[in-house]
Amino acid sequence: MTKLVCLHHAGGSASVFRPWQSYAPPGIDVVPVSLPEDRAEGGRTRPGSIGALVPVLADLVRKEVGDEDFVLFGKSMGGLLAYLLTRYFGERGDSAPKALAVASFGAPHIPWRNFTDGYEDDRTLVRYLHRIGSIPDWVVERPEWVAPYLGRLREDVRRCADFRFEPQGGPLAVPVRVFIGDRDPLVPVEAARRWPELGEDVEVRVLSGGHFLVSEDIGLLRQSIFGLASDIRPSTHVEPAIWRTVGPS
Repeated sequence: MTKLVCLHHAGGSASVFRPWQSYAPPGIDVVPVSLPEDRAEGGRTRPGSIGALVPVLADLVRKEVGDEDFVLFGKSMGGLLAYLLTRYFGERGDSAPKALAVASFGAPHIPWRNFTDGYEDDRTLVRYLHRIGSIPDWVVERPEWVAPYLGRLREDVRRCADFRFEPQGGPLAVPVRVFIGDRDPLVPVEAARRWPELGEDVEVRVLSGGHFLVSEDIGLLRQSIFGLASDIRPSTHVEPAIWRTVGPS
């Protein structure tokens, strides 16, 4: 069994990957990981920086995967975290992921823009998020309904914007697959195309879509990630998951 560990976007939750669990082909266990909350809840708080969050996440991931093979996949902020976890495990000689997949995040040595700047008022932020496809129509006139989400979003985006890249000791040793939407309003395609500078086996694929590829996906992204996870198990044949696809998740 290969674990496919999935890390969510800024302000989001692991629930975005739950539909993937029903689509996963035999031999792949989709493991959505929830980040610690910003405020004390059950004795856990989310660290204030991306760098401080990585060891916390590493412990969570290690508990989930045990001694089994695993692949890391992250969307947006989750992509940055998945990259940093790959480095963290490798630099400590720990069992590293067999592959890394990232969606909707530029190469980590390219600074991330805090797109919530200038939208300090919840109503204006909600309207902006609606324009870029993050907020459904029914929320636009009820920003108070998503106030907790907006708070988490602002803090997570700040963490990404504050992140400062430290040069790697060497190229990433695992296969890296990067996916970017051709109409992403937050991440330029050219920023995603810089990922090959960080690894020996890096491919960047431009998909039709915006920033929210996971929720927009008609199966292309999901099947590509499942294929990557399947490829690390050469002794086990898995039929292409595309035949299992009924419609968008």
